[in-house]
This record gives sequence, structure tokens and C-alpha cells, in this order.
Amino acid sequence: MDIIILLFGFSIGLVLLVKGADEMVSSAIQIALKFKLPSSIVGATFIGFGTSAPELFASTRAALKGDLDLGIGNIVGSNIANSLLVVAVLYLALPKDYSKKINLNKISPTWMAILTTIFVSTYLLTNKFPFLLGIALLVLVLYVIYKMISSESDDEEGLMEEEKSYIWLRGGMSLVATLYGSQLVVENAVEIASIFGISSLVIGSTIIAIGTSLPEVAGTISAAKMRKPDIVFGNIFGSNLFNIGLVGGAAIMISPGEISSAIDYQLFIMYFVSFVVIFLSRNIIKRNSILGYVFIALYVLFLISLF
Repeated sequence: MDIIILLFGFSIGLVLLVKGADEMVSSAIQIALKFKLPSSIVGATFIGFGTSAPELFASTRAALKGDLDLGIGNIVGSNIANSLLVVAVLYLALPKDYSKKINLNKISPTWMAILTTIFVSTYLLTNKFPFLLGIALLVLVLYVIYKMISSESDDEEGLMEEEKSYIWLRGGMSLVATLYGSQLVVENAVEIASIFGISSLVIGSTIIAIGTSLPEVAGTISAAKMRKPDIVFGNIFGSNLFNIGLVGGAAIMISPGEISSAIDYQLFIMYFVSFVVIFLSRNIIKRNSILGYVFIALYVLFLISLF
């Protein structure tokens, strides 16, 4: 009975976390536009942050509880899910007649590669996540935001399709839902892990990572149907970048040091698939069921290998 209650609490928390974060970002965009902030700032900051909001709240909540394993596991697992699962969904959902080489802004993939290299290499060299790494990641991600703001994008127009009422109330309630949801997710996940003797790192890399990546999966299906794979790749690069820089930087600064589980294998997988996605984005994009199913199989194998 205890495990059923814990799973129920975890599920409720995950729904509140994901839906709350989505509504929080939507409200923040409307508030920003209400005060006439430039669309470039809104697009580069609020939307970029929105792709990583669930991971940010879950990982920082874990770090505040002194469980850096769970926070790091969520970051690494989410980036792997974005690079394998989300890309797989894209190649399966694209229309059969779509075949095009897309033109992407190179800021986010370039800096995703740089921050991922710093993140991985620091751990491999020191066997820990030091406080200075957290500072460096946050400083770099702020610089990247500045670079994004400086680079105007045609896709930033039309961010708001319809104006919602009571945006301040909606924003406040969504923030409360996100905070409470992250608390439920972390606390119940830790309890579930202890019952089954599973490490926090594995819990963070699997069920929490998949849960916080569900918005990207849903968005990918919609973007593929609209013949917009550039949106999908942009979302992947932005999400992975913010996961490492913003989420990783904040979690490490809150609870720096060593983690109790070995993570070399997961870091290697994350590093490798991140560069695979960059390679794919620079080639002709078309429906490819074989590649889609291969990526899904690889992701399933990755999950199985953690247990």
C-alpha cells in the first residue's frame, strides 16, 4: 500500500511540475510583452528557460535536500532523452514527403557542445562537481543568453496567439503548483528509490528525466506535423544547453561536491548523443522510420543498462 501511495504522490507531483512550469512560462511571456520587452529578449530568455523549467525545479529541490545525485541524474537523463527519444519521435512523425536541409542559428548548438564538454571533463578530471564549476556554468549560460538576445530571430514574432486574463494570478498559482509539484516528485522519488534499493542517480536519470522531457516529446509531434523540424532541433539544443548551464550550475552551487554513484558511463552517453544530434541537424532532414526505431531501441537499452 505504501508504494501505491508513493507512486500516486509522485504522479500528482509530476503533473503539477510539468503543467505548472508550462503555465508559469506562458504567463511570464505575457507579462513581459505587457511591459513591452523586446521580442528577442522574450524569445531568448523566457522560452529558453521554459524548456528546462521542470528540470530546474526538480534538480534544485533535490540539491536543497542535499541529494546532488538526483539532481545530476535528472540533468543527464533529460539530455539523453532529448537527444534520443525526442529525435526518434521527430523522424517517425515527419510527413513522408518532407525532405529539406534546415537552417539553424548556430549559437545554441555550439554553446551546448562547449558547456557539455566543460561539465563532463570537470567531473572526469576531479571526480566531483565543484562549486567553481557551478559558478562557471551559470556565468557562461548568462553570456549565451546575451548572445541570443543580440541575435534577432524571425521566429520570435507571434509569440502570443491570444491574450489570457488574470495573468498575474495565473502566474502566481502556476509558480506555487510548480514548487509543490517539484517537492512531491523529489520526496516520493527518494522514498521509492529507498524501498527498491535503487540509487537516486538512477531514479533521476529514468522516471524523473522522462517525466520532465514529456513536454518536448509532445511539442515534437506537433512541430513535425507542421513540417517544422527546425523548431524541434532548436528546442533540443536550447533545452540541453539550459539543463547543463542553468539547472546544473544552480544545483552544483547549492550542493557542490562528490556524488555517491558512478556516472562516467551516463556522461559518456550524454556527450556522444549530443554531438550526434548536432551532426543530424546539419544534414537533410526527412522521415526515417529505421533511424527513429533505432534511436528508441538505443534509449530503451540505455534505461535497462542502468538497473
